[in-house]
Amino acid sequence: MAFKDVAGNKGVRKILRLALERGRVPHSLIFGGPAGVGKMAMAVTLAKALNCRTLAADSCDECPSCRAVEHDSHPDVMALTVEGQKQKVSVEQTDLIKQTARLRPMTGKRRVFIVSDAKDMSAEAANSLLKVLEEPPSFTHIILLTDSPDRLLPTIRSRCRTLAFSPIGREEIESDLIARDFSPEQARVLALLVDGNLDRARELEWDEVQALKEEAWGLFEALSSTDRASLFLDRFGAVPKAAQEEFGRVLEIFSSFARDMLLLRLGGDPGLVINPDFAARLAEAASSWAPARLLGVLSELDLLLVELGKNMNKSLLATTFFSNFGELRHV
Repeated sequence: MAFKDVAGNKGVRKILRLALERGRVPHSLIFGGPAGVGKMAMAVTLAKALNCRTLAADSCDECPSCRAVEHDSHPDVMALTVEGQKQKVSVEQTDLIKQTARLRPMTGKRRVFIVSDAKDMSAEAANSLLKVLEEPPSFTHIILLTDSPDRLLPTIRSRCRTLAFSPIGREEIESDLIARDFSPEQARVLALLVDGNLDRARELEWDEVQALKEEAWGLFEALSSTDRASLFLDRFGAVPKAAQEEFGRVLEIFSSFARDMLLLRLGGDPGLVINPDFAARLAEAASSWAPARLLGVLSELDLLLVELGKNMNKSLLATTFFSNFGELRHV
């Protein structure tokens, strides 16, 4: 994958290519931005370009060096990842970087270390990196990937050049999905649903998404009814581990429903609806919801999704949302 093949973030691509042309790629980099926006793809492409035997400012994808990086078998390119939400990049892993970083490349031109989920480094691991980040050898590059640069130690941030990644554009996601045999209408619906996360879009199956949206609509309707509201608690009042990711997706769909209903209630352009496949149902429901009520629901959902990202107790969050939603029935 050359730079032109990495989706989105044209500004970051331009900066990196210019740095490669001038031979001034920073030795310590932070790629910061939301999940699923191509940080790892960009880091791997940069690692290939730094070691490419054919091109000076990009990856040719053909030489033995580029192919080795692509297949995770290049001796001078190392990617550190963590398995499981509770795992952290360990001090043993960062010590390995510190020790290896000062060894000259074995077969390539540069040593490149890519650390994913860098915000999850333990304090000891982060501190062990400080020295090599402060005085990296001329042939070594360290790239830290994170969705929360502000959670890195200030001493880490001060030693790195940060490049900010943005969500992938809707049209690019649609094009990618159409190339994967989705229809244009399916691609539009899915692209609107994933909020710029291309990785998530590539993982979605149309039938599964439709089934989940149907379930979410049933629960959303039930929440606004005094006699059926308990269906939400029956489903998510006690969130088993296997359903936790689904819980988050249902809340995101709730938020998209509420945004669409507010748009329609205020007379906005129907072409901007996030769920065109639910347009008729949304329009009918919107007519009986006051804008203040919809704004209150959106506020509750935004807060809940933020708390969900902090790994808060999901059953408690579900119960609190149910209670607050009940109060909004009277708005």
